[in-house]
Amino acid sequence: MADLDRIDTKILAILQENADIANATLAGHVGLSPSACLRRVAKLRESGVIRKTVAVIDPALVGRPLTAVINLEFHRHGNRYRGDFIKKVRELAAVQQCYLVTGEVTGVLVLHMRDMAEYTA
Repeated sequence: MADLDRIDTKILAILQENADIANATLAGHVGLSPSACLRRVAKLRESGVIRKTVAVIDPALVGRPLTAVINLEFHRHGNRYRGDFIKKVRELAAVQQCYLVTGEVTGVLVLHMRDMAEYTA
């Protein structure tokens, strides 16, 4: 676990809202010089706290306006079955998120689909 101080926590909160923020602007928000802020962000990346930077798209604007959250219940359990399932869902364009969980359900999928026909397929 990384040893984060108040400034690191503030940097992370700002970057989670806007990863495109200019370093000088970010530095101003957290009270650091631009060079000190850049070093902090680099350290957060190197330590793995910031794993990657991604673009969050609007599914409706890319032709996938239908969103569904699906609870799954596996009838068979074990590493082989889980691995097969994960391999299959990675191939489906509609699957945006997949979580294996404990409790009453085995997994949760978040899907963005073109239409109901894709959903039922």
